[in-house]
Amino acid sequence: MNNRLERNTMGVEVKTGRIDQACARYGVGRNTMRSIAEQAGAVRRIGKNYLIDFGDVDNFMDSLGRESGGQ
Repeated sequence: MNNRLERNTMGVEVKTGRIDQACARYGVGRNTMRSIAEQAGAVRRIGKNYLIDFGDVDNFMDSLGRESGGQ
């Protein structure tokens, strides 16, 4: 597996990640993940790096569940 995906092996909570990490975390494809990240306002650009704030995506996903009546 890619070394970038193994960043949290030392017990460090990962708050942002690259698109591949986000895809693995949420179980969706790249295009879907980019769309979700844009809708959630979770895109962080640092130089040429395209990072996704996992906390923002988690909050967005939770809000989707509340809107549909789920808990």
